[in-house]
Amino acid sequence: MDSNQPRLDGPAGDAGEAVRASRRRFVRGGLAGAPVLLSVVSRPVGAVGCSAASAFASVNTSRPRNTYVCGGRTPGYWKQPCKFWDWPLAKYIPSATAITGCGNPDANYTPPYNASATKFDTIFGAAGGYMNLTLVEVLNLPGNDMGRDALARHIVAALLNAAKGITPITVLSETTVKAIWASFVARGYYEPTAGIKWYADYAEPATQTGGLIAWLKTTMPV
Repeated sequence: MDSNQPRLDGPAGDAGEAVRASRRRFVRGGLAGAPVLLSVVSRPVGAVGCSAASAFASVNTSRPRNTYVCGGRTPGYWKQPCKFWDWPLAKYIPSATAITGCGNPDANYTPPYNASATKFDTIFGAAGGYMNLTLVEVLNLPGNDMGRDALARHIVAALLNAAKGITPITVLSETTVKAIWASFVARGYYEPTAGIKWYADYAEPATQTGGLIAWLKTTMPV
């Protein structure tokens, strides 16, 4: 053995190998943790996991659901005058009257020029009732979270969420929202998947997932 060749055994060699092993563990640990970190950072504040209606309605709990991220707003959010600025104003107008005095000037609302408030029956048709009521007036219908009026409130919120893009199109699009209401008006229920009927407050056959309102709520956590 060449006496000029550095020795790799002994304390110095052991220390070097320990450093290299430590570096390898750090790299592996960093790579393994990266996806977790990215998933946390990319999730919007207040957003939750949600599923398409067909997946949510599945009575086979062992069947995995495709879960997406939903950050929809509730009817209580959208009906507030100081939240009118947040509406998808290119499509739906909450009011023809300006709103001021919201504390934050950015929260004040100025309606588009010569615009009128969007009416429920203009979007969903006259057959479903609420004739001549604006979307905001439907959002303000009194009552608890059960029944036709409660469903109408959540349908309006779901429409606005879809138009804003804060619910994935794979979960709830504007077209799907309109189809849900049309089915409810025509038949009294909506079929998220074959063999399951969702009424406003319950499902047939009965499941723990409930009906239309219960599912719509899972898409609007804010």
